[in-house]
Amino acid sequence: MTLFAFDRLRLLFHLRERRPSNGSPQSLLLAAIIAAALVLTTTPPEASAATGSTATTAQSGPRTSGPTSWVTPVPAMEIIEAFDPPDKPWLKGHRGIDVLALEGEPLRAPTGGTIRFAGTVAGMATVSILTESDHVFTFQPAATLLKKGESFAAGEQIGTVGSGGHCQRSCLHIGAWPAASDRRYVDPGKFFGQEQSALLPLSRKPAKEPKGGGDSSTSGAGAWGGHSNGRIPASAMCPLKTAPGQMLRCDAQAAFDRLSKAFEARFGAPISVTDAYRDYATQVILKRRKGRMAATPGTSNHGWALAVDLGSGINSFGTAQHQWMRANAPKFGWIHPGWARQTGSLPEPWHWEFRK
Repeated sequence: MTLFAFDRLRLLFHLRERRPSNGSPQSLLLAAIIAAALVLTTTPPEASAATGSTATTAQSGPRTSGPTSWVTPVPAMEIIEAFDPPDKPWLKGHRGIDVLALEGEPLRAPTGGTIRFAGTVAGMATVSILTESDHVFTFQPAATLLKKGESFAAGEQIGTVGSGGHCQRSCLHIGAWPAASDRRYVDPGKFFGQEQSALLPLSRKPAKEPKGGGDSSTSGAGAWGGHSNGRIPASAMCPLKTAPGQMLRCDAQAAFDRLSKAFEARFGAPISVTDAYRDYATQVILKRRKGRMAATPGTSNHGWALAVDLGSGINSFGTAQHQWMRANAPKFGWIHPGWARQTGSLPEPWHWEFRK
């Protein structure tokens, strides 16, 4: 029984209880028949958002058991060492993920929560948080000015990436476990819909990032409203309801949230947005971190608040999720630019844009 059908059923009996008690057995039987019909035939609005042969109901898609659309702790998150826990708690293993990050980068809150610990662990600067979903997340090396118990919202800066760490390259280690467990580590990547990283060989990177175009297969991002790239005021944008902490131009936000609801009806969870609008300061950080692999600050397609990078399986060519997006996203105004497609000049399965 869907929640939507259950609400209809509860409302029906509530109305029945408010009527006089002298109803006939026939009327009671009729009410029961109508209630059963509502349960069996009612389709929630989200499930009917996308139509066609590739759009099916949630019952036909896999369900997920946890959040998959949190804000990544650092923008354009790249996993350079995956989660690889040991078979036994006392054995050696990698009980978290390592993501590429530079000293001084802002550390963002993945979701709402409170500071659990801030200090050093075995000589390593550590920030630990307790999320609203009762998960503990630890970040190393990282520091914060917030105190234990202070609260924060999704996407809010809660600290900075520190120096040191165990990676050959500068990185941020992220660990996670349910607060109610005895540190039974889980894969943090799953909370961001990103269990692996797909990196483009440097030799394939074009000298300039593709510009906005006009047709449905080129690009949808470009200037609007007299704003400069990466310098759009928050008042001109709207937060994504299905991915708290991320922002887009308001028409793009509304269309994406509808698309995400349709995706959730098919696959059991909303679309994970690893990045949406990138302000100028973030573009500078990414240029420092990625070098040639990042757009020159002030030219990023994300700087127009009309582009998103996605996880949830969409970030790999050939998956059911990616194929569903190719078939359904244009119905909501979202396209996979020609340059980002598998045969394009810069293959990025995760990159999608709103066609103005």
